[in-house]
Amino acid sequence: MKRRRRRKKRRFIKRIVKMIMTLLFLVMIVNTILYIKDKNDHINLKELSVRDYIQNVDEQGKGKVQLNWKYFAAIDGVRFKNDFSKVNEDTFKNLANMFIVYDNDRKYKVRSLEDVLEQLGLKEKEEERIYKYLKDLQYVGLMNSRLRKDSPYIKFINEISDEAIERYDEYGIFPSITIAQAILESGWGKSELSKKANNLFGIKADKSWNGEQIKMKTVEYYNKDTNSDFRVYENIGESLKDHSKFIYENKRYRKNGVFNASYYVEQAQALENAGYSTKENENGERIYAELLIQLIRQYNLQLIDYKVQVKE
Repeated sequence: MKRRRRRKKRRFIKRIVKMIMTLLFLVMIVNTILYIKDKNDHINLKELSVRDYIQNVDEQGKGKVQLNWKYFAAIDGVRFKNDFSKVNEDTFKNLANMFIVYDNDRKYKVRSLEDVLEQLGLKEKEEERIYKYLKDLQYVGLMNSRLRKDSPYIKFINEISDEAIERYDEYGIFPSITIAQAILESGWGKSELSKKANNLFGIKADKSWNGEQIKMKTVEYYNKDTNSDFRVYENIGESLKDHSKFIYENKRYRKNGVFNASYYVEQAQALENAGYSTKENENGERIYAELLIQLIRQYNLQLIDYKVQVKE
């Protein structure tokens, strides 16, 4: 009897252990499924190099059009299942070729995201995931802490972006360039000149200016102070308009290729070459273009350029 009871007890214990092991195995499977699902529900920001995407995507559009690095990242996140180690020069090039069109007028144009997704032939769920990833990237860039919707930096950019876009349509200065120049020249609209004269760009009152003017201290070259006369505007909108008009009507800017630029890097360098600013570093090297390019990339201003180019 005792032996029989012990055997029954051992069998019972085995069944319990087996049930526990089965439950543990099922829990592991469920957790694995949830992990994979959660991993694919959001873009893998830990492995995504924003700096590399900005540089590589800009390089693909060089001499042609402005491309949107976030679109590339979202598409790659889906098609490579968040494994960004699979991204290389060829994947950038192949995707860029889908966005860039050489039309009958022998001009480069850029396609919309919707057109490219149609070319890729993705499943409906994959397309939905791309748009989810774009939401994940909404406030992502080189300076995430400054890209929040309520950030004073983003508020300043939003305040002048519509006007910058209008000036691009009229004069051909990229919105990213106009906004970056406003940031750099006015210190985010906080400079004494911008407050007293609504002059965001430090445009001087030369012989062609018939309006009101103000004398202010300015820095020429490297740490050299001087007093100059600057233009006074009724509001910031007038400053933005006059800035684009000033560049458009000045022959030296056209001569240096400002209006032949295909994207912001080329236009920034053309402005520097034309002598828009005398900013130098301690070695006497011109740094204006570098400062503009840095600002544009830090605040994703080039994405505004894509937005206006895709409508053309």
